[in-house]
Amino acid sequence: MEEFFRQLIADGYQVRPASFNDLPEAVAMFNAAEMERTGAGDWTIDYMHKSWAHPGYELATSTRLVAAPDGSVVGFVELWDVIDPPATPWIWLRVHPQWHGAGIGCALVAWALDTSQRALDRLPSDARLAPKIAAPSTHRPSIELFESMGLTPCRYSWRMLIDLHEPVPEPHWPAGIQVRTLRYPEDLEATYRAEEEAFEEHWGFVKRSFEDGFTHWQSLRFDEIGLKPDLWFLALEGDQIAGLVYSLERALTDARKGEIETLGVRKAYRRRGLGQALLLHSFRALQQRGVPAAYLFVDAANKTGATRLYQRVGMRVELEITHYELELRPGRDLAVAD
Repeated sequence: MEEFFRQLIADGYQVRPASFNDLPEAVAMFNAAEMERTGAGDWTIDYMHKSWAHPGYELATSTRLVAAPDGSVVGFVELWDVIDPPATPWIWLRVHPQWHGAGIGCALVAWALDTSQRALDRLPSDARLAPKIAAPSTHRPSIELFESMGLTPCRYSWRMLIDLHEPVPEPHWPAGIQVRTLRYPEDLEATYRAEEEAFEEHWGFVKRSFEDGFTHWQSLRFDEIGLKPDLWFLALEGDQIAGLVYSLERALTDARKGEIETLGVRKAYRRRGLGQALLLHSFRALQQRGVPAAYLFVDAANKTGATRLYQRVGMRVELEITHYELELRPGRDLAVAD
């Protein structure tokens, strides 16, 4: 077993890659950790199973699970670097709240950072490698852990919420714009290309080949998150997609709320009120389904004015998330850094 886990093993813990058989107990631990971090914990076995089955993802090489001496799952980490180029591997960590301070998180993050170096073989020789991890800014166990390991804050994002008890205003569409739901699968390629263009200047965006990016996007959006075409709205000017919005009736971590999963407007169609119209349209659709509140995540330093838009329609910040990174190799940044 890797050197990072020697002390845990000496103390009677078990450390191994996760398997699908671990899902019931692992998801229960994820939800206990999520409840402590954010006040809600509704990860499902179905979602996690689909996530772990993502094309090209291997549990044996990309996950580590820690079980206490009594066999209960108390820690878990997964490393995501399946999409080329893997310039910013993503680390997802959860430790049971009752096991903070036992060295579990430190060992798991150390393993993930070390394993991230495998991405060097798939990067240009002059490219920067900087794995990232994040936690709510108020979650001291995570923040103290990250900073003790030399990771540094690199960005902040907000979770913004709106109550949907009051009637949502009707959207006002820019001249020439029509809106309809996504046609599956006919619209997929055009929708993917429109989303990529809408976010190509967004912090953290990494340009990928169509072949690689589209496969992973389709799996994530439909097979894993489970987006439904009837809550996926496209704004069109003629046959061109100008903007898009997708939402979930049940947010991934809080079943009491809906979630705006993605809202994007292509650059040529901005400053015309299209983003606001799409957002209101999506709110109304969720409200008609009885959803009492909805949230979305946004880069706090977003350059397109998204945070102002969300505040204008009545959304408020309910959670701040701090993103951390550790530069493993300096070089040319393949991710948008602004």
